[in-house]
Amino acid sequence: MHDREAKMYGAGSELSIVSRSTMSTWISDSHFVDEIHKKRRRVCKRWRKTCTRDLLYRRLPFLSWITKYDLSKLLSDANAGMAVSLTAIPQTIGYAAVAGLPAQIGLYSAFMGPLMYIFFGTVREISVGPNSVLALMINSYVSEGGVAYAVILAFLTGIIQLIIGLLNLGFIVDLISAPVISGFCSAAALTAIATQMKGLLGLKFQGSNFLGVWRGVFENLSDINYYDAGLGFLTIFLLLLMRKLNCMMNLEVFRDQACLQNRWISRVLWFLSSSRNASVLIFSCLAAYLLEINGLNQLTLSGDIEPGLPTFRLPPFQIERKVDDDETQILNFSDICAEIGAMGIALFPLVSILEQVAIAKTYSHGKSTDATQEIISLGIGNIAGSFVGAMPISASFGRSAVQSSSGVRTPMVNVFSSGVILLALGLLMPAFYYLPKAVLAAVVISSVMFLVEYEEIKPMWKSRRIELLPLVLTFFSCLLVNMEFGIILGAGFHLLLLLHMGNKPKITVGEIQAINVIKTTAADSTMVNTSAIEAKRIRLICDRSLHFPGIEAFRHRINEVIHDEGCEKLIIIADMERVLEVDYTSLKVLKCMHADLQKREHTLIFDKANEVLQQHLTTAMEIPVSAFIQLTRHNITV
Repeated sequence: MHDREAKMYGAGSELSIVSRSTMSTWISDSHFVDEIHKKRRRVCKRWRKTCTRDLLYRRLPFLSWITKYDLSKLLSDANAGMAVSLTAIPQTIGYAAVAGLPAQIGLYSAFMGPLMYIFFGTVREISVGPNSVLALMINSYVSEGGVAYAVILAFLTGIIQLIIGLLNLGFIVDLISAPVISGFCSAAALTAIATQMKGLLGLKFQGSNFLGVWRGVFENLSDINYYDAGLGFLTIFLLLLMRKLNCMMNLEVFRDQACLQNRWISRVLWFLSSSRNASVLIFSCLAAYLLEINGLNQLTLSGDIEPGLPTFRLPPFQIERKVDDDETQILNFSDICAEIGAMGIALFPLVSILEQVAIAKTYSHGKSTDATQEIISLGIGNIAGSFVGAMPISASFGRSAVQSSSGVRTPMVNVFSSGVILLALGLLMPAFYYLPKAVLAAVVISSVMFLVEYEEIKPMWKSRRIELLPLVLTFFSCLLVNMEFGIILGAGFHLLLLLHMGNKPKITVGEIQAINVIKTTAADSTMVNTSAIEAKRIRLICDRSLHFPGIEAFRHRINEVIHDEGCEKLIIIADMERVLEVDYTSLKVLKCMHADLQKREHTLIFDKANEVLQQHLTTAMEIPVSAFIQLTRHNITV
C-alpha cells in the first residue's frame, strides 16, 4: 500500500506517508470551510440589502434635516418651543393631578419624551407628553401602587411599543374603529372633568370615578368653598374667551376698525391666546401669594412641590409597600406586573399609539405617514421617560395645535420646549406652592372639554346608524365601569357586528323565464339519451364572498325560492360574479346543496365563477364540470 502511494506522490514526498483516511479528512474539512465562507457571504449580502441608506434615514429621521438646519429655522423653532412650553407647563401639572401623581411627575414626563422625538420623530408639529386620556387611565393604578406603578407602566408601554414598531405590528390598532375611539375619548373627557370637580369646588372626599365623584359632590354641597368655586368658574370663562381671541378679529364689529387690522396686534392676540394657560397660572399664583402674606387667603393651594431636576436611574423594578404599621411587603417586577394585569399592560401601548398615529396623520399634509417610525419613537420616549420617573406619554392634540400654529420648522422645537420645562423644574417649583387648585382644575377642564365628540353623532345617524351601537356601548362602559373594560368591550362588539354584517350575503332574485333544458344521461359507456324538458330558470345573485357565518343564509334563500315557485323541476343559476372567495365550510355546504337538489330533480348551476372558485369546487368538492357550463339564450346543457 505504501509503495503504491509512494509511486503516486513520489518516493521523497511527505505525502507518501499520509494515509487515505487522512486525505479524506482533509477534503471534508476543506468542504466544511467552503460552506462556512458561502454562508458568511450570504449573510453579508442580506445585511447589505437590509441595512441601506434609506433604512438608516427612515430609522433616524433627524439625519434628513439636520444638515439643512440654519438660523431662520432655529429662530422659528425657538419661538414655537417657547409658545408650546407655556401651554405644556400648566397642562402637564394638571394632568399629573388627574392621574393622582405629584405635580413634578407631569413635568418630568413633558421633557424626556420630546427630547427623544427630536431624533426618532417624523412629524414636526407633534408635541408628545402627558395627556388627559392616559392620565385618567393611570389614576386607578396609582391609587393602588403609587408613583412606582406609573413609572413601571411607562417602561412596559415603551417596551411593547418598540416591539410593535420593530415587528411592523401597527395594524393591531386598526382593529379599533372610529366610533369606538369617539366613545372612548368622550367618556375620558367627561370623567376627567368629573375628577376635577373636587379641586374646582374646594371639596375633599374619597372617589375618583365618574359616579363616585358626582355622588361625593352632591353629598358635600354644604362644604363647597365659594372662593375656590368662584375663582374656578371665572378662570374657565377667561380661558374660553382667550381661546377665541384670534377668531374675534374676524367679527364684523372689529373688521372695519383699521387700527385693529394690524399684523402686530394679530401677533399679540395670537400670543395671548396660545399662552392663556400660563397667563392664568402666573396671575393666580401672584394673587394667591399677595393674599397669603396679608393673611386674607381663603383659597385651597397646591402646597409644596418637589423642586429640582429628576435623577436618572432605573425604573423601580422592586418596591416596598407597607401592609400595616409593623409589616412591609416587598414586590418584585413580576408581582408588580401581576397586580397591574395583562389588560392594563396591553391597553396603555395601544391607546398611546392610537393617539400618536391619529395626530401624525392629521399633520401629514397629504403625505403618507410612517406609522411604524412614529410607534418606535413613542416607545423609545416612554422607555427613556421611565428612567427619570415619568408617566406614560403620547401626542397631545392641544399642544400639537399650538406647535403647528407657532410656525414650527423642524423637530428641533422640542429642545426649546424641554429647556423651558427644565428651567421651570429647577427654578419655579417654589412659586407653584401658591398655585390655587381651582385654577389647576379650570385649566384641565377647559383643555379636555373639547374632546367630547358629540359632533360625530349627527353624520353617523344620517349614514350608518347601526355604528352608533358600539359608540354608545363604549361611551357608557367607559363612563360607568372603567376605561379599559369599555374600550375592549366596544372594540369586541364592533368586530362581532362587522363579522355578522360582512358575512351575511344579500341574495337577490334575477330574471325568471321558462326554457328548454337539454339533459344528457349516460346509459352506458357507448349510448347517450337526451330529452328536452320544460323547466323554469331562476337566477340568484350573491353580492359578496361566501364564508361560514353566511353560507346558511345562502342555503335558506335557495330553499325559500324553491318553495315559493312550487315547480317540480327548477334550474337555479347562482350568479357568482361578485363571489371572490369561498372558505372550506362553504365549499362543503355547496357540495351538499348540489347533491341534495339533484335528488329533488332540481339543478344548481354556478354561473360566472372565477377560475379559483371553479377549481376548488371541481377538485376539492368533486362537483362536476357540467355545473359551470355557460348559458345559451334559451337552452342549457346539463
